[in-house]
Parts: sequence; C-alpha cells; structure tokens
Amino acid sequence: MPTRPRLTALLAVATAAIALAGCSAAVPASPVAAADTPGAAPADRSKPQVVAIGDSIAFGKGVRPDEAWPALLASQYGWTLTNLAVSGSGFVKPGWDGDTYGEQVDTALGLHPDYILIAATRNDREQDPARVASSADDLLGELHDAFPRARIIGITTVWGADKPPATVAAVNGIVQKAVTDAGGTFLDIGHPLSDHPELVQADGIHPNAAGERAVAKAIEDRLLAAQT
Repeated sequence: MPTRPRLTALLAVATAAIALAGCSAAVPASPVAAADTPGAAPADRSKPQVVAIGDSIAFGKGVRPDEAWPALLASQYGWTLTNLAVSGSGFVKPGWDGDTYGEQVDTALGLHPDYILIAATRNDREQDPARVASSADDLLGELHDAFPRARIIGITTVWGADKPPATVAAVNGIVQKAVTDAGGTFLDIGHPLSDHPELVQADGIHPNAAGERAVAKAIEDRLLAAQT
C-alpha cells in the first residue's frame, strides 16, 4: 500500500509519461479504472470530474451500474464519474482482487478529479484500528496533496437493515478525522436502510436499487445541509 512519501515519485512518473506521450495523453479517452468498475465512462471535460473510492456498496453490487449511489449523485449534480470502488475492499481489508483503497487512490492520482467521494466501509470493522487510521491518514493526505483544489467528500459506512455493531462507529470516527484533517467534508448520513429490509438485497448486506436511491438521497440531504 502506498504511503505519502511515495506521492512525489508517483506524480513524477505520471508527469514524465504524459510528456513522452504528447499533449493528447493529458486527458485519456477512457479513464483508467478497476477491472470491475461499473461507473467508468469516457471523460467529458465540459463537466466536473468525480472519482469514487469505496466498497461493494459504492460499486453497486447486485444493481445496475447507473443505480449505484455514486452514479446517482453524478447524475444529480451533472458530474462525469469514474467509479473505482471494488467489492470487499477497505482502507486495510483487501477486496476480491486483493487490492485495498490504496490501489484505488493510486489510480485516482492519474486522473483529474474536481470531486473525490470516499466511503467508510463495514469491511474495515474487524481490522486493527491503528492500521485503519494510518492508512486513512496517508491516503487522504495523498489525495489532498495531489489535488489541493478538489473537494473531498467522505461519508459514513452504509449498513443494512439491522443494527450496526459498535465497530462501525469506530471506523466512521477514524475516517471522519482523516477526511477533515485533509480539508474535506465528512457527511454523517446515519443509517438510511435501518429497519427497512425492503431496501436490502437477500444477502442482508447490499442495498437494492431502492436502497441505493435512499443512500444517495441521504448524501444529497447532508450535502445540502453542509452548504447552508
């Protein structure tokens, strides 16, 4: 997993690659994204660019790509989305492909986001809190240093219809500190799926299309409140 001291080297390599490839490489025709990314689309530089870093719920497991909450937000606000989220991943927990949020951030460093969405995740709830905090601090610091003008928006863990364990609140607190320390906005969206089994898929974990809409609505409401 990369740490902040690697940021200068990563940016130097990216700058050199662009210089060698010529001006046409500055804005790739197809943004680089994870192999299973559902929300990636050809970049439209006339619109603000948003990158989503997250887990299977941000990925939209079990729903259409355009039904995942990052895609719903992008549609609502007129953003062009590159969804880097990977099922099973977290700041420390590796996803299905063996990668953590660190690899998603590595990919984001090669893009040109105006907004960065980053989700706390249930996948880190059983990980060492000190490791989660260290990773979150490093990765949010890298994003801020690389994109000082981008708006970083963090959100709390999306849980299912049942009551979340105390470890989820602990992860949320860790990510909140990392986001705010990086100058970002952290949104506590509560638990929009709580006591609503009709919004959750049969696995009891992932929101269905209606559940994803409920999550997106909760984020929009908190964004609006943060701007007033």
